[in-house]
Amino acid sequence: MDSTKLIPSPLNPDWLIPEGWEHILGVKIDYRLGNSILHLLRVQFHQHARLADLTERHAHPWHQMLYYQRGSGKLEVEKRTYEVSKGSIFFVPAGRRHVFQSDSGENAVCLALDFQVIPSKAIDLGGLPMQSEVAVLLSLLHSKHAKPFPLRPYDQRLIDGCIELIVAENEKREVGFASMIQSHLLRLIALCLRATQRATGFGEHFRHTSWRYHLVAERVTSIIRANTTRVPGLTLREVARLCGTSHNHLNRILKKETSHTFHQLLLQERLERARALLQQGKLNCTEVALESGFNDSNYFSRAFRKTYGYSPSELGRTG
Repeated sequence: MDSTKLIPSPLNPDWLIPEGWEHILGVKIDYRLGNSILHLLRVQFHQHARLADLTERHAHPWHQMLYYQRGSGKLEVEKRTYEVSKGSIFFVPAGRRHVFQSDSGENAVCLALDFQVIPSKAIDLGGLPMQSEVAVLLSLLHSKHAKPFPLRPYDQRLIDGCIELIVAENEKREVGFASMIQSHLLRLIALCLRATQRATGFGEHFRHTSWRYHLVAERVTSIIRANTTRVPGLTLREVARLCGTSHNHLNRILKKETSHTFHQLLLQERLERARALLQQGKLNCTEVALESGFNDSNYFSRAFRKTYGYSPSELGRTG
C-alpha cells in the first residue's frame, strides 16, 4: 500500500490508515458462526508508526484479530513475547494486556478487526470440532496463552486479495460501495478463520486448548442423554470416535472437566432417569430398571442405594 496515502486514524491518532478508511472504521456487521454471532465493531488498517510502537500496554473489552501484511516486530501479550512477521495472524482475547513494537527498518502494516462473540447455548459443530468455524474461533479466544500463527503463502494471497478489493471499493466509492465492503469483510473473516485452521501449529493448539476439553465434555453429556436407554448400550469407544479422540484420552478429558469417567456419567444419567420414573409411581422397580437402561435389576438397586442413600422400592412407596 502506498504510504503517501496514509493519514492519522480518528480512533487512534498514533495509527496511520489509508485515506478514506476513516469513513468505514466504525462499521458494524453481524456474522453468523453456526448458532453464535460474531459482532464486528470496527475495522482498522494501520501502519505502526513510532508513536504506536511506544504506546503503553493496554487491554480492551472486545476481542481483536491482527493480520500483519508487512513488516515484523514483537507482540507482547500478558508478559509473553512473540515474534511477528509478514503473514502472521494473531487473535488477542478481550481483557489481555498487549503491546507491539516494530523491528528496525520497515514499519509493520497491520489489519485489525475488533469484535465480540455472542455465544449460543448450544453449539452445533456439524462434524468434528476442528471442522467448525465457531470451534476454531472460540478455541483461539479461550486458550490459556494467545499466540501468532504463520499463514501459508496461498492463504496470505487470498487475504491480501480480499483486502485489495476493500481498498478499491473504498477509493472508488461507487453506488453500493458500502454494501460491497461489508460483503468483502464477511469474506475476509471467513478467509482468516480458514487460513488459521490450516496454519502450522494450529492442530496442536486445538488438541490442547482447555475450551475444546469443555466442549468435548458437553458433547459427551449430550450424547449420553440422547442414548441413555439405547440397546445395545452406548460404549466409550463409540463416543470417543464421535468426538474425534481416543477412548483413554476422552476419559481423561471427562475426569478433568466433570470429575467423572464416561461410565460414571452414563450411570448417573440412568439413575436420574430411574428416580424420575419412580416418583411418577406408574412402574415397579424392575420395569423402571429396564426403562432406564439397566439389564440387571439387582445391580440397579445397589447402585441406586449407593448414590441416593435409600432403595428404589422406598422411593416407589413414597412417590
